[in-house]
Amino acid sequence: MTTYRDVPWNGPYYQRLGWDVLADDDLGPQLRAIRDHERASGLEIQARQAMGKPLSPNGAVTI
Repeated sequence: MTTYRDVPWNGPYYQRLGWDVLADDDLGPQLRAIRDHERASGLEIQARQAMGKPLSPNGAVTI
């Protein structure tokens, strides 16, 4: 998912729920496309972040 980095009920909230911030180099094609769309739509990309949360027992991040 993507969300605002510093808005208390966005990025920090999801981090408390176990979501991890993903580095741009770790994004798959779908999240990369979302980030590109946000940029093209005029969203301030530095204020946003991509996040993923391990949902499987082996700790693999599901995006």
